[in-house]
Amino acid sequence: MTSKTHEELLLAGIKAMEDQGYRVVRMDRRVIPDAICIKDNQVVALEADTSPSNVWLSRRKYGNTRQYDEQIIVTRPFSTQFHKKETYDRVMELYLEGNSYREIKRKVMGEFDLKTLSVSTVYDWIKGRKRPITL
Repeated sequence: MTSKTHEELLLAGIKAMEDQGYRVVRMDRRVIPDAICIKDNQVVALEADTSPSNVWLSRRKYGNTRQYDEQIIVTRPFSTQFHKKETYDRVMELYLEGNSYREIKRKVMGEFDLKTLSVSTVYDWIKGRKRPITL
């Protein structure tokens, strides 16, 4: 049986994916991933993690297996304050202009009036390790 927190995280993640047009197939009985999301020719694994150590909802490549195109991990209670595509695009533009990670963070936070944007998030976006869920 899953915990109440895990269930809430999973339901929030499922709703976010359905809002983006994905068809979500929930996998019960303690299977990893918790759900599989399908849209066009893309298959994405959705996993709820109650021990967060990273951004609340992140996308990344799914391990060493080719079973899924990407993995999305829901790690904190759902919030609509995630980063938008425009923020990501601006980070990439500033990087191509030769700005440092800290300069990018400062400029983007000022331009978009963001409460938070960590240097590690900027770094991960630039290196292709992660990207905002809105992409």
